[in-house]
Amino acid sequence: MKLCSFSLVAAAVAIAAPVAELKAHDSTEHSLEALRVAAMEETTLAFLATLDEAQRSVVMASLDDNATRTGWSNLPVGMAPRSGMAVADMSVEQRLAMHAMMAAAMSSQGYLEATTIMWHEDVLHEIFSAMIAGLPDDDPRKAGALAFKDNYDTEKFYVSVFGDPKGEDWGWTVTGHHYAANFTVSGGKIAFTPLFVGANPQIVPSGRYAGWRILQHEADRAFALLTSLEQEKLAQAVVSDVVDDEIFAGKGQQDRIGAPVGIRASDLDPAQRRLLSGLIDEYLGDASDEAAARQRLAIESDGDDALHFAWWGPTDDPAARFMFRVQGPSIVIDYVRESTPDGGYNHVHSIVRDPSNDYGADWLQRHYREAHQ
Repeated sequence: MKLCSFSLVAAAVAIAAPVAELKAHDSTEHSLEALRVAAMEETTLAFLATLDEAQRSVVMASLDDNATRTGWSNLPVGMAPRSGMAVADMSVEQRLAMHAMMAAAMSSQGYLEATTIMWHEDVLHEIFSAMIAGLPDDDPRKAGALAFKDNYDTEKFYVSVFGDPKGEDWGWTVTGHHYAANFTVSGGKIAFTPLFVGANPQIVPSGRYAGWRILQHEADRAFALLTSLEQEKLAQAVVSDVVDDEIFAGKGQQDRIGAPVGIRASDLDPAQRRLLSGLIDEYLGDASDEAAARQRLAIESDGDDALHFAWWGPTDDPAARFMFRVQGPSIVIDYVRESTPDGGYNHVHSIVRDPSNDYGADWLQRHYREAHQ
């Protein structure tokens, strides 16, 4: 099937009838997920076909290559070198094929968020360059800043493909500053965690892009749930009035997530549970409808007693430093506001993980151990 036929596959996925109910993480094949997997396979093979032999050796790795599979990061590339092929080294044809591969695996929301974060690196580059220009030439920070600014670049995102897309088990990763997507296909099923998203600045404060904001709806949904809680429930949800710097479930934190804290979903009233569900869906919605539906069923099968919502930091200031977590056996969502040079917290990191199946590990019967960042 040619690359141009992807739109027909995507259209078929979009208009096909609703899927039948299935158990979480089961092996049942159904038409929508099969169509989605076919689209992912087609576009990934089309991307690989644009590469020469040397480029293919850089991009392709085994599913058993733990270091490469878990080699994503949210840090600038100069601080955490990546495996795979950089966008900067791709031709126009290869870039077109890479974006088709990404779009085939994601919802429109997820693809737009990914590409906005990638584009946002150029915005950060402009802001950082303006800050450097304002430093005196004899400022000891200036030389280091000049050397570092090229880390912020929309072309410094890296692609790796794992396994053979013609086979049963394979996947791909796209990673760069403030972004890492890990998609896995196994036996006709799609996993999309861990997925890291972030932005600095979260809200562009000035210039031609003033007011643009990334990861706003995630925070808004969490605040909507928080402000709906009665005093007793709020006391259960708020773990501390300051953020714990050690608990964010980022790279290398698989073993440090710990037991759930905060308020159980089963202790929320129906409206509050709906708000919590909407917050979860904001993250699941970055994946395709099919992958999101499978993940949602896994979360639902765990039950409301197993699902928690927790908060750290002030509860009345969306611009302050805060963190929230949603946690259950099949989901961990973390969102934290980080510091910025102006003394504020206009910088966000967020991640969604599945402790039971990150990297499709449960389906693949493999264990992936992340190195600390």
